Amino acid sequence: MKIKDRSGLITTSGFFLIIALSFVFFNRTPGKESAAENRRLAAFPKIRTEEGGISPSLRGDLEDWFEDNLGLRDQYLTLSGIIEYNLFNRARTPKVELGDNGFLYLADEGNLQLEASKSSDFISRLPEYASDQQRIAGSLKDRGIDYVFYIAPGKPVIYPEYILSSHHETEDTIGDAMYDYLLENTDVHVSYPKDALLEAKADPSNGYLYLQTDTHWNSRGRYIALDRFINELGDWGIIDTRPCEVEFFESDEHFVGDLSNMMGVVTIDGRRLEEENYTDWRVIDPKAYEVTSGEKYERFRALLDTKNVYNAELAVMYRNDDAPDKKVLIFGDSMFRNCLMPELAESFSEVTFVWSYRVDNDFIDAIGPDLVISEFGERELSLRLDGLYANGEW
Repeated sequence: MKIKDRSGLITTSGFFLIIALSFVFFNRTPGKESAAENRRLAAFPKIRTEEGGISPSLRGDLEDWFEDNLGLRDQYLTLSGIIEYNLFNRARTPKVELGDNGFLYLADEGNLQLEASKSSDFISRLPEYASDQQRIAGSLKDRGIDYVFYIAPGKPVIYPEYILSSHHETEDTIGDAMYDYLLENTDVHVSYPKDALLEAKADPSNGYLYLQTDTHWNSRGRYIALDRFINELGDWGIIDTRPCEVEFFESDEHFVGDLSNMMGVVTIDGRRLEEENYTDWRVIDPKAYEVTSGEKYERFRALLDTKNVYNAELAVMYRNDDAPDKKVLIFGDSMFRNCLMPELAESFSEVTFVWSYRVDNDFIDAIGPDLVISEFGERELSLRLDGLYANGEW
């Protein structure tokens, strides 16, 4: 009887200890990113409306805030990932699909529905999207600014063969549809390096072009995309430089992808089960450097704060005193910020990046670019384009 009582006491004490630790380590950092879920945690909600009344969604918003910011959340999710993967061979979250040959895929945000045949609503809106892009390009041209719309191919588009849940083809995706429609119906400069990536994939010596445990290009894929883009800019008469020279090397570190983080899978010794060895790259004789001070930089940072830009901490500015005098402003996401910077800055005198899908005139006025690039990851096309400029400044 005493043993049972002691066992019950230990169990109860352990339970209350976990609860206590969750409160002790409660997150107090607004806008913190959860590595285990690859998203921002819910912020403390507004209690009152603009009219002074109590917010009708306050209860639900408070629940989301409390659940998201409870201490040790990522650690609990990691433990859940260990159990799900090792006992049931499945991801902890439905947002990740386990593919063949060690590949992981993002399973939400339409990432596995990129075929044009599965996207009739998107296809029906192509004239609207093209009209928006033509209006932006025309307005910028009147101000002496070049414009490029860039589509970064999705991982399922280049490697559909490892998806296990359904059959996918590399033909006729929404990226193809958008690219072809813009080429045929506008004079907008549009880049979509799918064919260059597929051609490189066909050469076994290149290895994989996307990280197996992540949604992004690896270093080989990044360089193919960079080389293709710089040459396209030359064909359009925007620049007259070659892509920077790089060297590839086998990294001594292990890469932990965004999809691995969402699974939370670790081994007993603390190393992630889904770590992968990877080939890294570096620029030979780099000239570009990051700007972290100065009047223009301070104006840029102040504008980011004023507009409450998403991932403002990842906005960045580079200068290159040896490059031709050409300033670039990029509105985009991680496919440029994490994959093509600062390498892209080797070709321009100044490159500024803002994590945004809206081409914003306030940033254009502040930076004074010669070239504006609007970059979308392929899955973001159907998520972000709808209504993005319907009531905007263009």
